[in-house]
Amino acid sequence: MKTEQHSCQRAEFKGKRVLVTGGTKGIGAATVNRLASSGAMVLTTARSVPNGGSSNDLIQADVSTREGAEKVIKTTLERLGGLDILINSVGGSSVPGGGVLGLTDDHWREAFDLNLMSAVRLDRGFLPSMLRQGSGVIIHVSSIQRTLPLFEATLAYAAAKA
Repeated sequence: MKTEQHSCQRAEFKGKRVLVTGGTKGIGAATVNRLASSGAMVLTTARSVPNGGSSNDLIQADVSTREGAEKVIKTTLERLGGLDILINSVGGSSVPGGGVLGLTDDHWREAFDLNLMSAVRLDRGFLPSMLRQGSGVIIHVSSIQRTLPLFEATLAYAAAKA
Protein backbone atom coordinates (compact mmCIF):
# COMPACT_ATOMS: atom_id res chain seq x y z
CA MET A 1 0.00 0.00 0.00
CA LYS A 2 2.79 2.40 0.92
CA THR A 3 4.59 1.73 -2.39
CA GLU A 4 1.34 2.28 -4.30
CA GLN A 5 0.73 5.58 -2.52
CA HIS A 6 4.33 6.65 -3.16
CA SER A 7 3.98 5.83 -6.89
CA CYS A 8 0.76 7.81 -7.16
CA GLN A 9 2.36 10.76 -5.40
CA ARG A 10 5.35 10.61 -7.76
CA ALA A 11 3.04 11.11 -10.76
CA GLU A 12 0.51 13.37 -9.06
CA PHE A 13 1.48 16.42 -11.16
CA LYS A 14 2.76 14.58 -14.25
CA GLY A 15 2.60 16.82 -17.28
CA LYS A 16 1.47 19.90 -15.36
CA ARG A 17 3.18 23.15 -16.31
CA VAL A 18 3.97 25.15 -13.19
CA LEU A 19 5.54 28.50 -12.33
CA VAL A 20 6.61 29.17 -8.73
CA THR A 21 7.83 32.69 -8.03
CA GLY A 22 10.56 33.01 -5.44
CA GLY A 23 11.36 29.32 -5.77
CA THR A 24 15.04 29.36 -4.92
CA LYS A 25 14.69 29.67 -1.13
CA GLY A 26 12.41 28.64 1.72
CA ILE A 27 8.79 27.70 1.05
CA GLY A 28 9.18 28.47 -2.66
CA ALA A 29 12.11 26.07 -3.04
CA ALA A 30 10.26 23.34 -1.11
CA THR A 31 7.26 23.84 -3.39
CA VAL A 32 9.42 23.59 -6.52
CA ASN A 33 11.03 20.38 -5.25
CA ARG A 34 7.72 18.78 -4.31
CA LEU A 35 6.07 19.55 -7.64
CA ALA A 36 9.09 18.53 -9.72
CA SER A 37 9.40 15.23 -7.82
CA SER A 38 5.74 14.60 -8.63
CA GLY A 39 6.18 14.93 -12.38
CA ALA A 40 5.48 18.62 -13.02
CA MET A 41 7.48 20.75 -15.41
CA VAL A 42 8.44 23.57 -13.04
CA LEU A 43 9.95 26.98 -13.70
CA THR A 44 10.85 29.43 -10.98
CA THR A 45 11.96 33.04 -10.72
CA ALA A 46 14.77 34.84 -8.95
CA ARG A 47 16.52 38.17 -9.29
CA SER A 48 19.83 36.33 -9.63
CA VAL A 49 20.98 32.77 -10.22
CA PRO A 50 21.80 31.17 -6.85
CA ASN A 51 25.37 29.95 -6.26
CA GLY A 52 25.69 26.50 -7.73
CA GLY A 53 22.20 26.79 -9.21
CA SER A 54 21.10 25.92 -12.70
CA SER A 55 19.45 28.44 -14.95
CA ASN A 56 17.60 25.78 -16.98
CA ASP A 57 14.47 25.99 -14.85
CA LEU A 58 15.03 29.55 -13.65
CA ILE A 59 13.82 32.79 -15.15
CA GLN A 60 16.09 35.54 -13.93
CA ALA A 61 13.87 38.57 -13.40
CA ASP A 62 12.72 40.97 -10.71
CA VAL A 63 8.98 40.28 -10.51
CA SER A 64 8.46 43.39 -8.38
CA THR A 65 8.79 45.41 -11.61
CA ARG A 66 6.39 45.54 -14.54
CA GLU A 67 9.27 44.66 -16.90
CA GLY A 68 10.31 41.70 -14.79
CA ALA A 69 6.77 40.33 -14.63
CA GLU A 70 6.37 40.73 -18.39
CA LYS A 71 9.65 38.84 -18.96
CA VAL A 72 8.45 36.01 -16.70
CA ILE A 73 5.09 35.76 -18.49
CA LYS A 74 6.65 35.76 -21.97
CA THR A 75 9.44 33.31 -21.08
CA THR A 76 7.11 30.91 -19.26
CA LEU A 77 4.67 30.75 -22.15
CA GLU A 78 7.54 30.26 -24.63
CA ARG A 79 9.24 27.51 -22.61
CA LEU A 80 6.16 25.63 -21.40
CA GLY A 81 3.61 26.46 -24.11
CA GLY A 82 1.07 27.47 -21.47
CA LEU A 83 0.59 27.28 -17.72
CA ASP A 84 -1.53 25.03 -15.53
CA ILE A 85 -0.48 26.22 -12.06
CA LEU A 86 0.83 29.61 -10.94
CA ILE A 87 2.13 29.83 -7.38
CA ASN A 88 2.88 33.37 -6.24
CA SER A 89 5.34 32.58 -3.46
CA VAL A 90 7.74 35.50 -3.74
CA GLY A 91 7.81 37.81 -0.76
CA GLY A 92 9.87 39.63 1.75
CA SER A 93 10.68 42.94 3.30
CA SER A 94 13.81 45.03 3.40
CA VAL A 95 12.31 48.22 4.76
CA PRO A 96 13.68 49.61 8.03
CA GLY A 97 12.04 49.28 11.42
CA GLY A 98 10.51 52.18 13.25
CA GLY A 99 6.83 51.55 12.71
CA VAL A 100 4.53 53.64 10.57
CA LEU A 101 6.47 56.86 11.18
CA GLY A 102 9.68 55.26 9.94
CA LEU A 103 8.27 54.26 6.56
CA THR A 104 8.38 56.56 3.54
CA ASP A 105 6.17 56.33 0.46
CA ASP A 106 9.08 54.57 -1.27
CA HIS A 107 9.22 51.91 1.48
CA TRP A 108 5.49 51.25 1.12
CA ARG A 109 5.74 51.14 -2.69
CA GLU A 110 8.69 48.71 -2.52
CA ALA A 111 6.79 46.36 -0.19
CA PHE A 112 3.62 46.50 -2.28
CA ASP A 113 5.45 46.02 -5.59
CA LEU A 114 7.16 42.86 -4.33
CA ASN A 115 4.42 41.32 -2.20
CA LEU A 116 1.23 42.37 -4.00
CA MET A 117 1.79 43.87 -7.44
CA SER A 118 4.04 41.03 -8.57
CA ALA A 119 1.13 38.64 -8.02
CA VAL A 120 -1.40 41.01 -9.58
CA ARG A 121 0.71 41.42 -12.73
CA LEU A 122 1.40 37.70 -13.09
CA ASP A 123 -2.24 36.77 -12.46
CA ARG A 124 -3.33 39.27 -15.10
CA GLY A 125 -0.72 37.92 -17.52
CA PHE A 126 -1.51 34.21 -17.17
CA LEU A 127 -5.26 34.21 -16.53
CA PRO A 128 -6.28 34.79 -20.18
CA SER A 129 -4.42 31.68 -21.38
CA MET A 130 -5.82 29.64 -18.48
CA LEU A 131 -9.33 30.74 -19.43
CA ARG A 132 -8.70 29.84 -23.09
CA GLN A 133 -7.49 26.35 -22.14
CA GLY A 134 -10.46 25.94 -19.79
CA SER A 135 -8.38 25.17 -16.69
CA GLY A 136 -5.74 26.51 -14.36
CA VAL A 137 -4.93 27.16 -10.74
CA ILE A 138 -3.54 30.32 -9.14
CA ILE A 139 -2.25 30.16 -5.57
CA HIS A 140 -1.11 33.14 -3.49
CA VAL A 141 1.20 32.34 -0.58
CA SER A 142 0.47 34.75 2.24
CA SER A 143 1.93 35.20 5.70
CA ILE A 144 0.74 34.99 9.27
CA GLN A 145 1.83 38.61 9.47
CA ARG A 146 -1.28 39.53 7.50
CA THR A 147 -3.10 39.22 10.82
CA LEU A 148 -0.21 39.48 13.30
CA PRO A 149 2.19 42.12 11.95
CA LEU A 150 5.36 43.06 13.73
CA PHE A 151 4.36 46.69 14.24
CA GLU A 152 7.92 47.98 14.51
CA ALA A 153 9.25 46.22 11.43
CA THR A 154 6.85 44.76 8.87
CA LEU A 155 3.74 46.92 8.58
CA ALA A 156 4.03 47.42 4.82
CA TYR A 157 4.82 43.73 4.23
CA ALA A 158 1.88 42.64 6.39
CA ALA A 159 -0.50 45.01 4.60
CA ALA A 160 0.65 43.79 1.18
CA LYS A 161 0.34 40.10 2.13
CA ALA A 162 -3.12 40.66 3.59
